[in-house]
Amino acid sequence: MGAEDLREFRPISLVGSLYKWLAKVLANRLKRAIGKVVSKAQGAFVEGRQILDAVLIANEAIDSILKNNENGILCKLDIEKAYDNVDWSFLLTVMQKMGFGEKWLGWIKWCISTASFSVLINGTPKGFFQSSRGLRQGDPLSPYLFVIAMEAASGMRINLDKSELIPIGRVVDIDDLALDFGCKVGSLPSTYLGLPLGAPFKSVAMWDRVEERFRKRLTMWKRQYLSKGGRATLIRSTLSNLPIYYMSVLSLPSSVRRRLEQIQRDFLWGGGSLERKPHLVRWKVVCLSKKKGGLGIKCLTNLNKALLSKWNWRFANEREALWNQVIRGKYGKDRGGWRTREVREAHGVGLWKGIRMDWDLVGARISFSVGNGKRVSFWRDRWCGDAPLCDSFPSIYALSIEKEAWGGGCLGSLGARGVIGDVDDKVVWIETKSDIFLAKSLYLALEADCPSSFPSSCIWKVWVQPKISFFAWEAAWGKALTLDLVQRRGWSLANRCYMCMEKEETIDHLLLHCSKTRVLWELLFSLFGVSWVMPCSVRETLLSWQTSSVGKKHRKVWKAAPLHIFWTVWKARKSFSLQG
Repeated sequence: MGAEDLREFRPISLVGSLYKWLAKVLANRLKRAIGKVVSKAQGAFVEGRQILDAVLIANEAIDSILKNNENGILCKLDIEKAYDNVDWSFLLTVMQKMGFGEKWLGWIKWCISTASFSVLINGTPKGFFQSSRGLRQGDPLSPYLFVIAMEAASGMRINLDKSELIPIGRVVDIDDLALDFGCKVGSLPSTYLGLPLGAPFKSVAMWDRVEERFRKRLTMWKRQYLSKGGRATLIRSTLSNLPIYYMSVLSLPSSVRRRLEQIQRDFLWGGGSLERKPHLVRWKVVCLSKKKGGLGIKCLTNLNKALLSKWNWRFANEREALWNQVIRGKYGKDRGGWRTREVREAHGVGLWKGIRMDWDLVGARISFSVGNGKRVSFWRDRWCGDAPLCDSFPSIYALSIEKEAWGGGCLGSLGARGVIGDVDDKVVWIETKSDIFLAKSLYLALEADCPSSFPSSCIWKVWVQPKISFFAWEAAWGKALTLDLVQRRGWSLANRCYMCMEKEETIDHLLLHCSKTRVLWELLFSLFGVSWVMPCSVRETLLSWQTSSVGKKHRKVWKAAPLHIFWTVWKARKSFSLQG
């Protein structure tokens, strides 16, 4: 749409199920070997490497140049129609040089050369023709084959309109050089792989794109009439995930965090309304997991810390990775190479100092599995028991002459196994059963505890609409907008229950003890043949409800019944209030 030249059209790949199955089998075999034949500088589509590695390396390199008062030029090159311009014969030659066998090359040749194309004229395909180059978008093999082709300077065309020369420091004649190359001159800060490049630490302006995406999503949703339960679902599934790519490598500025949280709060409680609606429950409570009494909306501060902490875990484990070698060479290593030295210099445009600041979050939740003992400290690392031996036996540690030596004779008395000479020491993440770091596990560990028990399973694990569960959640916290709560917010209103007109309106009275509401409860108990003494509060009622049972046959109806009564009474109350 809007194409002005034939080159601007892009084919849509329609891959048959049989071919896709065969290509997937080959791709699964190829990805196990591709890390051995491509250089460490290639971070994409290689198992064990991440695209964010390149962002970290690039920013740290620029930071070093600027801090050393050096000059340089950064070339950002964009390949024109990268997949479409891969030459098949060149690709097969490169694979042959890398050591792939004739049978394997035959399979690859068949996969890439069997594609046929058709042109839609007035919505109808008119004939088919074969291609002579290019890789199909959507083919499981294409990313790996492209990485192999890029490993050798393949001569693919550079898109000069999207390429630029970026001067670092003071570079003379940069405009003339860009003219010779046929590209434009850029400047720092810029972007690389969709992330800031050369931006000052915690630069607020670099997050404008994230905030803009937040507001664009909300503009679309505000056109729809959504309940609070529906809004909470959209925030959890979409809004909270939008900044994850940025937060995986960048520290979130507090001012940006407040703005993003404000956007979410206003949408949750007000939807598309122009007037400001009251925020009934504190945001800290909203961001708790459902099990602890919240809505499961992500706390951006804790999420950012958990995502950045993964780098500290990776540094302890990925010793051969290129990014690890760059960081180790720049900042040095400490404590057996499990972490870098503490970074005391200014932030600059580097990213590692912000990442290293959260090491204590990781260090407090790891232990060590001792192999040959070359990296684990006998006294200072936690490898035997729940604390380092220097903390468990401070007197013996003070008397120790060689504090880095392994005391092999005392391992038996400590209940530990002996040192295994041919196995490397390993770091163990104690928050998961698999001993492997997960950002989710650290996020949950950082989450605050609920001060009291909360009937989450009786609210969320039932067959009711999200809007009904949301209201029950509000009621369990005592935050539904009844007259007593309106009075506490400064409104001068007479407080009288709209339903019975006998007592003051509170959420517990309205939903449990009102004479009109009691009729519904007594009807429910008679239908199930249950004798029940109604507790004082909504929360106590739901806590008692989730422990009671009426048999397997009617369990689902029984669990959903109180929430439906709450919702029915609340709708009736709102109707009476509108009638005056």
